[in-house]
Amino acid sequence: MITLNERLLIASGGARHVYQHPDNTALCIKVDAVQSCSAPFVTRAETQLFEELAKQRNQTDFSFILNYRGNVETNLGFGAIFELVRDEDTGNVSRVLMRILETDPQFAKEERFKSALRIFRRKLLQETVLCRDLRPWNICVKKLTNGDIRLILIDGVGNTHKKWFVGVKPFVQVKMIYYFFSKYIYPANRFWAYYIRSRKRYYWSAGPLLAHIANNYSKSQAKSVH
Repeated sequence: MITLNERLLIASGGARHVYQHPDNTALCIKVDAVQSCSAPFVTRAETQLFEELAKQRNQTDFSFILNYRGNVETNLGFGAIFELVRDEDTGNVSRVLMRILETDPQFAKEERFKSALRIFRRKLLQETVLCRDLRPWNICVKKLTNGDIRLILIDGVGNTHKKWFVGVKPFVQVKMIYYFFSKYIYPANRFWAYYIRSRKRYYWSAGPLLAHIANNYSKSQAKSVH
C-alpha cells in the first residue's frame, strides 16, 4: 500500500484529488474525493476505460492524453497511476489551462496557444479516443524547451457512468470529439465565452506542489507588466 499525504497533493477537483507518486516524481496518483464526490468510483471507471483501450487496440501510450500506468491501493483508497505532466524547460509540474487564464486572460489570444489548440484538436481526432469533457480545467499546458507549448488532456476521457467506448465505432468517436470542440473550446471566441460564463460552477484548487509554482508565475507576470 502507498501512503499519500498533504505534502504530495498536486491539486483537488470536485470529484478527485491528485497526488505526486511518493516513490516516482514522474508519476501521479488520482484518488476519489469520497466525502465530496457526487459521482463515486470515478477513478476506478477511468482505469477500466484505459485497460479496455489497451485490450482492444494494444495501445497504452498517447501523445496528447495523460498516459495511464496502472493502479494501486493507497491509504486513501483505490488509486490510478498516470504520468505526471512537467514542463520541459523547468521540470515543474505543468499548469492547468484554467489557472493560466485566471492570471493571464490574454494567453488565449496568443498565437502559440492558437497553434497548440489546432494541433491538440488534430491529434485527438487521430488517436480517436472518446472525450466527454474538453473544458479548460481538464487541459494541462506543457512548456517545451523551444518555447512552444503542448496541450494535454488530463481528465474528461470516456464516460464514468456508461462504457461508451465499447462498441463505439471510430468515425462516431471522431464526430463526438468534433462536437465537444465546437461546444467548448473551438473556435476561440466560443471557448472564451464559455470559460467566463461557467468557470465559477467548478471546483479546483492547487495543492502544495502547485501553489508555489502559481505564486512564482503571478510574480513574474507582475514584473513583466511593470
